[in-house]
Amino acid sequence: MKTSIFPAMLHSLSFPIRWAALAFALAAPLSAGLFTPPQDTEVNIVVDFTPEGRKVPPPTQAHPAYYYPVLRGYNERGAQVAGQKSPPMLPIARQLARALAGQHYLVKGPTTPAPSLLLVFSWGYLNPRIDDDPTDRDEPDAKIFWDQSDMQALVAGNTFKTLGAGFERQDIIEATRDDRYFVIVTAYDYAEFQQKKRKLLWMAKMSTPSNCGTLAEVIPALINSGAPYFGRETTRPQSVTAPIAREGKVEIGIPVVMPDTPEKAASPEKK
Repeated sequence: MKTSIFPAMLHSLSFPIRWAALAFALAAPLSAGLFTPPQDTEVNIVVDFTPEGRKVPPPTQAHPAYYYPVLRGYNERGAQVAGQKSPPMLPIARQLARALAGQHYLVKGPTTPAPSLLLVFSWGYLNPRIDDDPTDRDEPDAKIFWDQSDMQALVAGNTFKTLGAGFERQDIIEATRDDRYFVIVTAYDYAEFQQKKRKLLWMAKMSTPSNCGTLAEVIPALINSGAPYFGRETTRPQSVTAPIAREGKVEIGIPVVMPDTPEKAASPEKK
């Protein structure tokens, strides 16, 4: 509301209301100037395992697991977001490699043992599609949740069926209705893949509501929050409060194959 129109408006109001309106007008610009975007976000983490994956022990410093990386890259599902685009692929690949190395998952190299895993990396956003249900005449507020199963798989995975009828389950149900950014790391058996077979071992899914910033800004939070859970099954969805890297600026470092004798990581191939 422009300042020049206030005198005419104030004359038409009673005395107490005039001063209230003036106070609001003076305070509004100050409040707007003090607004800052959120500095952190709630990251939801769930890691699903298959029976075959449970047979594979997590790696240790003494016995790391070597993997072949595949970048599936950016993926958007549901209603498209205007202006949304994928951040550069290489910095994301490097940060994933660094986070995985911290959990003793190391990129295969020319002098390393043969990989035992094939890790597929993908990121993007998933927006729920919820429409009015025109077929339900008894319930005027009835909705059709077109991709409910996909949203539940992202935020709860295999743990959804084990959640009781309490606040935790309600929080997850509400989370399925949020537009969400995600990063997903999927592990396959490498030897089986060489035989043109896909043996899924585990899938780590990190997501957060998309109203906290851009995908580039929140990807570091998603990866760093999920790192301690890589290769470790969750019995319930985990929640981590993580800082947001504004402007997408983050020091991600360079991944190494072995801490003692660093080698240049093999170039990931996109499939």
